[in-house]
Amino acid sequence: MARAGSAVPEEPAPPRRRRKQHSRRQEVLDTAARMFFERGYEATTTQDIGAALGLLKGSVYYYISSKQDLLFELIQQYHEDTRSYFAEILESDGSAVDKLRELITVDTAHTARNLERSTLFYLEWRSLPLERQAVIIEERAQHEHAVQKWIVEAQAAGRIRPEVDPKIASFAIFGMVNSVYRWFTPGGRKSAEEIGEDFADLVLGGLLVPGA
Repeated sequence: MARAGSAVPEEPAPPRRRRKQHSRRQEVLDTAARMFFERGYEATTTQDIGAALGLLKGSVYYYISSKQDLLFELIQQYHEDTRSYFAEILESDGSAVDKLRELITVDTAHTARNLERSTLFYLEWRSLPLERQAVIIEERAQHEHAVQKWIVEAQAAGRIRPEVDPKIASFAIFGMVNSVYRWFTPGGRKSAEEIGEDFADLVLGGLLVPGA
């Protein structure tokens, strides 16, 4: 028994209740992603999100701290996916050209398969404060530096043309990959994976030494 005046530790929620809370919170995130995608971040309020879920405005704050936190968490979820496949590519035994091809293919497909979150990532991230923008910029920089490193390695191996500027090439590659969210249509003529493969073929066709 706790002594008078001492704090009584709060009992942890039962596993079933925790799962229900987690599921409901993910529903809030998914609804916010859809509404930010359809209406834009600035035009969507927490009250709008709550209404779409059948919640009172005050009830939404049981699951989130602020609209800004919602946006940041959605972008972070998108990042978590990219971190997993990026790490696998970095650690693979493939050549620099193989890694470059894999990253272009997978990055393009991931952008196309996750249109709501990729649109938020590329369009709405500037709505975040500078310290949170810095997290996103650092993530992007890691991908750019890896591509530049692989191009330099492939040039040293005689596979990519020596006159190619690695930094400019990396900007061109990600400009291409990052454009997919603007025009990709699910169920269209080509799948996300096929477009990723096409992009990789186009990029490497312009970079590789003929016959290398």
